[in-house]
Amino acid sequence: MKKKVCVTDYEYISDKVPAAFDNYKIAVLSDLHCKRIGRDNKRLINKVNDIAPDLIICAGDMVTDNARRMNVTYGLLQNLSGRYNIIYAYGNHELKLRINPRAHDRFISYINDVKNLGINVLNNTSFELSKDNEHIHIFGLNINRRFYTKIWKKVYMGNDYLDKLVGKPDNNELNILIAHNPEYFINYSDWGADIVFSGHIHGGMVVLPYIGGVIAPSYRLFPYYDFGKYENDDSTMFLSRGLGSHTIPLRIFNPPEIMNITLRRTEDGHSC
Repeated sequence: MKKKVCVTDYEYISDKVPAAFDNYKIAVLSDLHCKRIGRDNKRLINKVNDIAPDLIICAGDMVTDNARRMNVTYGLLQNLSGRYNIIYAYGNHELKLRINPRAHDRFISYINDVKNLGINVLNNTSFELSKDNEHIHIFGLNINRRFYTKIWKKVYMGNDYLDKLVGKPDNNELNILIAHNPEYFINYSDWGADIVFSGHIHGGMVVLPYIGGVIAPSYRLFPYYDFGKYENDDSTMFLSRGLGSHTIPLRIFNPPEIMNITLRRTEDGHSC
């Protein structure tokens, strides 16, 4: 059976969106885990081309921690990078590959190849996106492995943890945080993120009508953050259902997803 790829459209409306970025489209890809959707990911590429985004953000786990088939993800990025600006941030699988002595060299070679495509790889770093002399700040967060616990309760994240990793945001600018793990959305909001792009949960693997996602990769049942749009104070998180799977290759009523977020400027101080 052919895998269907869903495109979910969202809007982010705020007076912090610079005029030059009004109607700016961002396509978010996450959790590919080296999977193919169509031969050479052709169906996935066609969906991205249908969106024709101004920017593609890869929100982590584009590869898998067994270091196999990274060439699949590289091939996808190679195809897309010829037409689109791409920013790539780490997920827990990139983190595990980087710290695994047996996989480290292969992973670094892969990342260097990705950078050579002209893709901005953000590993606790930031990038100023400019258009017509106006700017958006994009941060790529790579948190410690201890924050990706399985089954056990969530590990506490201190109030200054993000400051130490990526610095403080300029509250006068629009700040986008790519943060793979959505469980710490409140921390991201307190830090000053206007927009958060996350993945990791795979939509809860099995999606039940009126209930939502059933199980997270941490094996927690009915995760509070499963997929969709969430708000806290002045922050909005867009949580992708992702594109692939790993370990438990399960997606039921939960097709692979590309998020398409359109930035819209308002002058009235409203944001959503």
